[in-house]
Parts: sequence; structure tokens; C-alpha cells
Amino acid sequence: MAYQQQQVPSNFQQYQPSISPSYHQQQQQAMQSILSNQDAYAIQRQQQQQQQQGQGNVGDEEYNRLLKNYKLAHERIEEQRLQMLEQEKQNALLRKHITLLEGGDSATASVVGSHVSGGGGSTVDDFTIKNSSSGLERRINRWAADTLSEQSRLAPTPPPGSNFGSHLALIPLAEALYADLDNASESPFLEALRSQQFDYPGLGLVVQSLLRHVMSQMLSEGIVNELLVTNSEDANRELTKLHEQLFNREPLVASVWRRQTFSAAVESLDPIMSSALFAEHMPRLFALINPNPRELSVPLSTILEASYTFSRMLHASKSPGGGGGAMESSGFYRAYVPELGSVLDPNRLELIKRCYRTERGELERVGACLFPGLVKVSAINTAPAPTTSLRLGGTQPKPVTKRETRVFVVRRAQVICECALAAVPGLLNPAPPASSVATSSTASSSQS
Repeated sequence: MAYQQQQVPSNFQQYQPSISPSYHQQQQQAMQSILSNQDAYAIQRQQQQQQQQGQGNVGDEEYNRLLKNYKLAHERIEEQRLQMLEQEKQNALLRKHITLLEGGDSATASVVGSHVSGGGGSTVDDFTIKNSSSGLERRINRWAADTLSEQSRLAPTPPPGSNFGSHLALIPLAEALYADLDNASESPFLEALRSQQFDYPGLGLVVQSLLRHVMSQMLSEGIVNELLVTNSEDANRELTKLHEQLFNREPLVASVWRRQTFSAAVESLDPIMSSALFAEHMPRLFALINPNPRELSVPLSTILEASYTFSRMLHASKSPGGGGGAMESSGFYRAYVPELGSVLDPNRLELIKRCYRTERGELERVGACLFPGLVKVSAINTAPAPTTSLRLGGTQPKPVTKRETRVFVVRRAQVICECALAAVPGLLNPAPPASSVATSSTASSSQS
């Protein structure tokens, strides 16, 4: 079948898209703006790269300015370092002068680059004091035991078949001790012993304890609490009074003065001064155990030398300061011995033997002091809390500084109670127990 071409109508028109001339212009403008933006970005990128390269390279002027500033800063730092070195030298000289004033050696003063604890002069702490006290206590205990054995050995031998007890040989020693003791009449136990003429089977323990008590009295009142600087009793007494006056006015000055004075103290006491000490504090006992008053026996001389060394250690050394600063480091040490027959105070006394009365809460008394206690007396400046005064327009008045004296127990006194001394049967008129004493006193008061 042959293909027949259809005839197109005469009124038919073919579709042709019409493009306006404005469309071509818009495309051209868009392309030009894109090209111009690319050129501007490239130029900006190139400028940034040039700036970065320019920052890495410093010109001669900038380099010279920076170098000049660096030299000035280095010179200023070097000047400050030299000033600090000069200040350290001045501080070292001041420490050296302070050390000389405190009675120490100038060679111990700290210099630049070295540090010395304590700021000059030797210091003594509580641990050293306790160790030295324990050594001296053992020495006194040994002396008391040797004295007791010596008196028992020198006693005449009793005839065979007699009822002469070994304790009767100690009666002269007990009588001498009773005469030398302070406030012996205040002890009910010693009064009961004296009433039966010291005929007591347990007299050995009593005499040994009282020997230590008498030696503790001499150590406290005659050596530690007195400034034994010279071999003159009058001079030592005046120096002790002067130290008390200085401490009441200026504690720090008193501390420096005390260390300076003891730096020139005698190394040991001469025989006359030593005999005078024993004759003052234990005259009856000293005449009994030391027949030659002009020369001390070897045991007494050893005890006195150890006691004097202990006293010099306390007074000649610088006590370490605590929270109170220099005022607290100006403190000094004092010894104390409790009175016979006084009530036991656990804050100041320490029992060497177990006391059942104290554990039951009953009243117990001191039988003897075996070694004195030690306290540190310090002066502390205290200021009250600041207050606001309405009369002064809300201003705070200047607080008034007050000086307070504090006493710190370094080592408690070693004591033995009366019930431990009266533990051996044979006391005719023993001291009544605390409960009976309280009951009788209550009954008498109710009757009256």
C-alpha cells in the first residue's frame, strides 16, 4: 500500500520558540559577574599571601627597636637580682647581730645560700628535757638505794638472840629526813610514824622515798629555780631577782639576758658553794651522810654535777617558739615539788605505783615526791576582738594589747601515795581512809 502524504491545511502554522533579546543579555552579565568575582578573590588571596610573607620578614627598624627593648628588660632584671642579693646580705648581717645578742656563736648565723634552724643559738625541746629528766631521775634513785644500803651496813650488829629488826638501823636516817622535810607535819602518815618513833617494818621503802623527796626539793628550789651563775650565794640571789623583774616587764629582754648570763656561767660549783647548797636544803641529813662538811662525798658530788648540768641545759638554751612567736619563745622553765600530804592532782602529778583508792574515786594524798615536775612559764600578748563604737561614729577603737602569763606542764612530778608507803603491816596509828575522814567530818558538823 503506497504511502500517501497528507496535505497540510492552508491555515496551519508550525510552532517556533521565540527568544527575547533580554535573556541573552542576562546570561552575559551573569558570566561577567562570575569572572569579576573570581578575579577579586584571586587578588584578595594574593594580597593575603603577600601580607603573610611580609609579617615573617622584619625590617631593620623593627629589629633594632625590638632588640633595644629586650636589652632594657634584661638590664632591669639584672638590677633587681643585684638588689635582692644585697638585701639577703643585709638580712644575714642582721641575723648575725641577733645571734650575738642572744649569746650564741656568730659562726652559726645563716648566710646567703645556707639555712640554720632556730635563727641562732642552740634550742632545747620537750623531748630532750624528758630524756634528760629520766636520766637524772634514775641517778637520784640509785643514790637513794646506795645511801640506804650504806647506812644499813654501818649499823652495829645486834646481839644474837635479840629481836632487833633490820629496819631499826634506819631510824636515825628517818629522824634526820623528818627534820629536813618541808611541811612534814601535814602528812598524817609521817605523823603516825613519828608517834611510834619510826618503828615500822616497812621503813626501808619509806626512807628511800623520802631521800628522793629531799633531793627533789634541793634540785627544785636550790638549783633549777635559782640562777646559779657564780660561786657566790648573794650574787646568785640578786641575779634571780633581777631576772624576775625583767620577765615581768619585758619577757623577750629577760630571755636574751638569761642566755647571755648563762653563757658566762661557771662550769662547775666549787666545794664551798656545793656544801652550802646541801647544808641549806638538808642540814640534818647532810651532817649524817657526809661527815666532812668541807668536802663532798663522791655520790653527792656526782648528783650535784648532774643536777647543775641539767639546770644549765634548761636556762642557757633557747626554747623553741610556738604559735605565740617571739614572745612565746622567751619562756623559761621552773621546777615544782608537791607538798607532803597534799591531795593528788592528775594534771600535775603522776603515780609510779597503782593506787586502788584513786581508782575507786577516794581521796588520796601524796606520800613522797620521787622527782620534781617541770613547767614552762611564757608570756603571751593577747588582744580583744575589735568592736564598733557608736559614739565614735561607727569607727573601731584601737584594741588594747594585754600580756598573759601561761604555765605549761612539760613533765609531771613523779610521786608515790601514802597507801603504798603504809602497805606493810605494823603501823600502830595509820592515817584514816578518805571515806572515814569524810564521814567523821560530816558527823561532827551535824552535831555542832
